[in-house]
Amino acid sequence: RLVVEGIRELGRVGREAGVAVALEPIHRSAKDQFTIVTDLPGAEELLAEAADPSIGILFDTWHLWDTPDVLEHIRRLADRFPAVHVNDRRAHTRNWDDRALPGDGVIDLPAILGALEAGGFDGWYELEVLSSETYPDSLLALDPAELARRGRAGFMRAWEARPRY
Repeated sequence: RLVVEGIRELGRVGREAGVAVALEPIHRSAKDQFTIVTDLPGAEELLAEAADPSIGILFDTWHLWDTPDVLEHIRRLADRFPAVHVNDRRAHTRNWDDRALPGDGVIDLPAILGALEAGGFDGWYELEVLSSETYPDSLLALDPAELARRGRAGFMRAWEARPRY
C-alpha cells in the first residue's frame, strides 16, 4: 500500500514538473538490497495497481537480460519505456556495480535491441557505467573520452547485429 501510494505521488509530482517518471526493476540478485520489483511483469503489475499511466518502466539491460521470456516482454512493453540503460554483464560479476561496456559481457544485446525496435521503442539509449574503484580493472580508471568511445562502439556493434523482426 505504501509503495503504491508513493508511486502515485511521484507520478503526480512528475506531471506537475513536466518530468517523466519511471520504475526501474532491479536484478533479482539485488532484491534484498534495493527493490520489490525484479522483472517486467512485476513492474507492469505494480504500475497497474498504482493506476497512473504517466509512469513508465525503465529498462536496464544489466538488470533484466536474464528474465524468463524477456524478449517477449520487451516487445509487448517497449512503448512504456522512456529510456534504456545499456551496459553489459561480466561472466563472473563481482557485485551489482560491476558492469561491463556493451559487447564486453554475456548479454545478448543485439537480441534485446531488436526486440526494442520491434516493440516500437523510440526513447533514449543511455550508456550506464557502474564500476567500483576498488576493482583492479575498474571502468572508472579509463580516460572518460576513451570510456565513451568504447561504450558507443560496443553499442553500435550490437545495434548493427540486431535481428529485424
